[in-house]
Amino acid sequence: MSRLKPSWMLDVSLILTVAASATWLPATPVRAGSLPSKIEIKARDIRGSDMSKEECLQKIRGVSINKDLRGAKLDEVDISNASLFAADFSEASLKRSIIRNANLGRANLTRANLEGAILEKTNLSNANLVNANLQKANLSNVNLKNASLIGADLRKAVLINADLSGANITGANLDGANLDGAVLTGAVMPDGKIHP
Repeated sequence: MSRLKPSWMLDVSLILTVAASATWLPATPVRAGSLPSKIEIKARDIRGSDMSKEECLQKIRGVSINKDLRGAKLDEVDISNASLFAADFSEASLKRSIIRNANLGRANLTRANLEGAILEKTNLSNANLVNANLQKANLSNVNLKNASLIGADLRKAVLINADLSGANITGANLDGANLDGAVLTGAVMPDGKIHP
């Protein structure tokens, strides 16, 4: 089976689009151009024809691109350090995924399932997390400035030293959440009142 050679060079025009029905099977090779989900890759030099899920995710880490990942099933993946600014993860499943030091600023995570995910030191400023499931998620040192968390499920979430200044958490469930050291200046609290 052919593999992508390590010398391949990505162009910034790499586009990854996963259809709502997309699922990845662990360690299953994916043949570029014949995928069950829609993935379009434009690059200067791609050699080989097969790529596993992990290889694909490794290639997109650190590449600043806009992604449409609505409804994608990406449970238990590690996309730490990825630049996913303004990506659309609405209704996507990222349960127990590791997303440390990533840039998800202005990302759409409406109704996304991030239960048990590790998002330490991730930028989620201005992100849309309306009705997102963040139960037991680790959001330590996360930038959530001006994020919309309306109706989000944050039960037992860890928000130690998180910056929620200007965030809207109206109707969010914070039962058992750890907010030690969290910055809440100007945040709209679950009861609709603005924090001083």
